[in-house]
Amino acid sequence: MRHAMRLFVWLRALSWPALRHQAGRQALAVLAIALGVALSYGVHLLNGAALAEFGSAAASLNGQPDLVLRSQAGTSLRDADYAAVANLDGVDHASPVLQGQAQALDAQGHPFNLTVLGLDLLQAGAIQPDLLPRLASPLDGLDPGRIHLNAAALRRLGLSEPMPQGQVLRLRAAAPDSGAVQSLSFQLGAACPDGGPPRAILDIAAAQALFGRLGQLDRVDLRLAPGLSLEEWRAAQRLGPGLTLRPPPDEGARLGRLTQAYRVNLGVLSLMALFTGSFLVFAVLSLSVAQRLPQWALLGVLGMSARERMALVLMEGLALGLLGSALGLLLGWQLARLGLQLLGSDLGLAAVSGMRPTLRFSAEQLPAAAVFGGLGLAVSLLSAWFPARSVQGMPVAQVLKGLGQRLGGGAPVWLGPGLLALGGLLALLPSPTWPAWLAGVPVAAYAAMLAMLAGGMACVPLLLRLSLRALAWLRPSAGLLLMRERARDQAGEASRALAGVLVALSLSVAMLVMVGSFRDSLSQWLSQMLPADLYLRSALRGEGGHQAPLPPELIEAVRQSGQVQRLSLQRSRDVWIDGLAPEQELPALQARELREQDLPLAGPLAAPPAGSQDLTPIYISEALRDSLRLQPGQRSQLRLSPQGPALPVFVRGVWRDYARQSGALLMPLAAYQAWSGDRRITELYLWLPPGADASSRSEALRALAAAPQDLEIAAVGELRSLSLQIFDRSFAVTVWLQAVALAIGLFGIAAAQSAQALARRREFGLLLHLGFRRADVLRLLGLESLLLCGVGALAGLGLGLGLSAVLIWVVNPQSFHWSMDMSLPIARLAALVAAVFVAGVLAAVLAGRQAIGQQAVQAVKEDW
Repeated sequence: MRHAMRLFVWLRALSWPALRHQAGRQALAVLAIALGVALSYGVHLLNGAALAEFGSAAASLNGQPDLVLRSQAGTSLRDADYAAVANLDGVDHASPVLQGQAQALDAQGHPFNLTVLGLDLLQAGAIQPDLLPRLASPLDGLDPGRIHLNAAALRRLGLSEPMPQGQVLRLRAAAPDSGAVQSLSFQLGAACPDGGPPRAILDIAAAQALFGRLGQLDRVDLRLAPGLSLEEWRAAQRLGPGLTLRPPPDEGARLGRLTQAYRVNLGVLSLMALFTGSFLVFAVLSLSVAQRLPQWALLGVLGMSARERMALVLMEGLALGLLGSALGLLLGWQLARLGLQLLGSDLGLAAVSGMRPTLRFSAEQLPAAAVFGGLGLAVSLLSAWFPARSVQGMPVAQVLKGLGQRLGGGAPVWLGPGLLALGGLLALLPSPTWPAWLAGVPVAAYAAMLAMLAGGMACVPLLLRLSLRALAWLRPSAGLLLMRERARDQAGEASRALAGVLVALSLSVAMLVMVGSFRDSLSQWLSQMLPADLYLRSALRGEGGHQAPLPPELIEAVRQSGQVQRLSLQRSRDVWIDGLAPEQELPALQARELREQDLPLAGPLAAPPAGSQDLTPIYISEALRDSLRLQPGQRSQLRLSPQGPALPVFVRGVWRDYARQSGALLMPLAAYQAWSGDRRITELYLWLPPGADASSRSEALRALAAAPQDLEIAAVGELRSLSLQIFDRSFAVTVWLQAVALAIGLFGIAAAQSAQALARRREFGLLLHLGFRRADVLRLLGLESLLLCGVGALAGLGLGLGLSAVLIWVVNPQSFHWSMDMSLPIARLAALVAAVFVAGVLAAVLAGRQAIGQQAVQAVKEDW
């Protein structure tokens, strides 16, 4: 305790005046820590707000049942199933639910889709109280002609509470089996309190009539009597064939699994600024120590022990960390609030779009704040460790005599190449499958990138010495000789000076190449998956949320209209495949007229297994391949329902699917129709005659429908533009993270050069005494900066390309199950490297100017 109090007194009496004299540089160090903590904490808050809001909306939508009755085959329940389970002993409440998608017209007359829930409002009140409207009378909930909308739906209609009397809403919906369209009008009732995307509540009988599903239900939510054991009661029931009773699914956990890769990768990227800021803090503390070397030496002579000197420097780092972390947490909170307004809660993640979460402080957020604040403290203390060790081990007598002191020794020559090789080996390891919270996270790949970053920094002295050989052809001069000897002797310090900008530049290059490669691969994928000129589908939703089937007469009318040169048909639906776990989402089946040479394949095609020429070929997405561990050439079976007849298939190939992560498969349309007997079509691919105007042809095709608003027709250019806009929005945050990291890195190289320049004051003074002019010394600094920043820029470029290879070929396939081709944006890479090189040289030269002048000459006199 006495030792701690003594350190605090010394911090206040000795360190505080010196730090206050360097207020600008210390503020930069605090700002670097604050920005790093703020970005990482802000991203965590944004993702946490999105997941919390989705979980709350799902809980409101699904209510709080003890058990849920469903059909095992994924088909509809009957009203008789509801009656049977509602009369079971121990059932307090049984709430039937029917869900579907309907279409309405917004305030501008444009169609939009909303989710419609059919409920028995008298039963649902006990299970889904947060979802139901506030009714003046319970009998209002039994009116089949009344509809209740949530806030999002009311905004689309341009309405607000209190609503005018007699307001009517017309809904259009398609029957899930035939696609027949039904239109019904409803009077608006009391609003629903739930948030989320547009949603409506109807009496269940009205919902059955709207969707053409009389006598059918999707599920029945059950609330048991108090005191009953859930598992014992469920085990005692004898249900009808094909029925299941299970606890309700955790939709929040499901979304967490779906978005885990996105959130983890964005979180790791947000830590880039904090990692880069550590080098700026190191440079600022090194500069502070370099300026006070005589004072540290004097304190050592006067009796302060080496351990106390080290502890005092660490206390200075701790003070910077505490202040920076506190400011970072406050700034992160404000950034998260701003992000919710500007970018949305998902930062481009479509899985939670349409929601409006709010940010509220609670005790549950304290552990996360402690973790990110602790990261800021750890970064500050680690950055202060090397200057503190230097002060601890310095020879105080020599420093008092002006013989100088380096801020640390150099790393062994083999360390850099060894770490790079270790990174390459780690990149070959698969992602872990246990524990569950780490499953699918490319831990080894992140460790590989960290090892490569450390190896790149350790290789800087070696690269600097190798670059000196390239200067041998220059005409010898005193300045060039001094620069070469200085670079050869002080190569270890160069790696510390370049560390921040090297890390920031390499990570920026890696992200630039990865994002550019992803965008180019997406563009090529769009060209392969969308080969036609126009795409036509129903604007209404059918089974499983897929587009409703198109009327056969419309398809024939399009074929005979003369508006298109050629058309191709597609049927989309969900399908069961062997090996699928119960908690996994059903893969999306696209049955279409296939041309293998046009598919975005991710590998070679496989021949049918020997003796099995009658197997149907299918083409699975990379996500489905990884989840089921299927490889080309292997057999499997498809079913339209869990207990339905199986279709033997074999995996003909694997294709890239950038549209979904839950898995998808392609198969020939003729094979699907022969197997299922299903002749319904959900999408049309249309090729126009050469020179035809897509807009006018779209209007002509729309006029063929009995209800033109039921059709969605899009040109390939519109779909491509929309897809790329979504992509750019998803990666917009990475641009800001890279900019912050680069700025911190450039400040770091300026501070590091200042530290070295101050340590070399006597050297500069001696050169001035020996006849060098001030311009000659500045030229020497400029040459050193050119060499240093040139090596740093080239090393950052090479290291960034290596990191981008890990991101493209390891991190993305393991995280998102997407592969892509590497493409180098040469112009943007050249501009980035040139900008960092020029900025680094200017920062280094401007920092060195302060050490040249009367102080340098006076420093020589101090030795006499």
